[in-house]
Amino acid sequence: MDSLNINQKTLAWLNSVNGVSNGKIEKLLECFNGSSEDLWNNFETEKHCLSILKPEIINELVKIKSDFEENMLKKLNDENACVVTIYDENYPKKLRQIDGAPYILYCKGSIKDADNLSIAVVGSRKATGYGKWAAEKLTKELSELGVNIISGLAVGIDTIAHKTALKWKAKTIGVIGCGIDITYPKNNVGLFKAISEGGGAVITEYTFGMQPMPNNFHDRNRIISGMSDGVLVIEAQERSGTLITAGHAANQGREIFAVPGNIDSLYSKGTNALIRDGAKITTTIDDIVEEILELKEKLKHNKNIIEYNNLSDDENKIINCLLSGAKTFYEINCETNLETSMCLSLLTFLEMKGCIKQIPGNKFIINV
Repeated sequence: MDSLNINQKTLAWLNSVNGVSNGKIEKLLECFNGSSEDLWNNFETEKHCLSILKPEIINELVKIKSDFEENMLKKLNDENACVVTIYDENYPKKLRQIDGAPYILYCKGSIKDADNLSIAVVGSRKATGYGKWAAEKLTKELSELGVNIISGLAVGIDTIAHKTALKWKAKTIGVIGCGIDITYPKNNVGLFKAISEGGGAVITEYTFGMQPMPNNFHDRNRIISGMSDGVLVIEAQERSGTLITAGHAANQGREIFAVPGNIDSLYSKGTNALIRDGAKITTTIDDIVEEILELKEKLKHNKNIIEYNNLSDDENKIINCLLSGAKTFYEINCETNLETSMCLSLLTFLEMKGCIKQIPGNKFIINV
């Protein structure tokens, strides 16, 4: 960045001092009629009237103010990062609408697609084999539909969600609970780089040097849900940060999806409780599609552009057989006169291509 606008400069300055929370920034702006420029220009003359800040915090703000922009720009450029404020046009629109939206975000990568259809995928840090499988499967299917994947860059389910999104060329955004110059957990340094350089972004509301304190993660969870159209929970203990994210999602009016788990598993108690309390039980991608209109329309469009002309002669035999309605494998095999093993393979390929689907009763139909 070459310079900071007045909103970026003022909000980054306030945010850079420990003890000036997002809530206190809101109150400070109220003292100056909501104007960042007035706050910046008149802070020192009005500082004795600002009872919401401790004297030592006021003194620190005054001390760093004169060369703040120069120092902040150096840090941003050293980290190849930028700042965006709630007043900037490129601030995520969905996030701006939530209560307690962060006034400032530090970003590595690109958030220009942040307002596209997005699903947050969150879950336990100590994921089981079942949880890892579910996370990879559902994230892959969402990615193939062009859905952005939002998560928290933690170990476990978060990491699987980000890596799967990258593998299937989806945009993914990681929201962290520390400064943009700090990699936490440290073994995810390669993943941080892959996300920020792969068309996605790593973002945080915390200033440079802020360590990953426990309370930070509680607060960052509102950003994960706030940037999404829905939150998919895959494995969570009864008391966990994952359930805090789900709570934020409920308060923000986001859809909540939960993958059911073994009733004996410690890591399924949270998800099973969410389902009991009204979250959408999620066993397939269709359970998510049903609840999100934009995703339903996207899937319908994708189905409509299937190129049946590119099918082989044997594949077209099956399609023509199903034009009269749903049929079992036995009926298809008899009508097409295809070798049994070949017929099974072709049905599998046609399902993968989205041309047909299996319905209850072990029958197949054309997927329209």
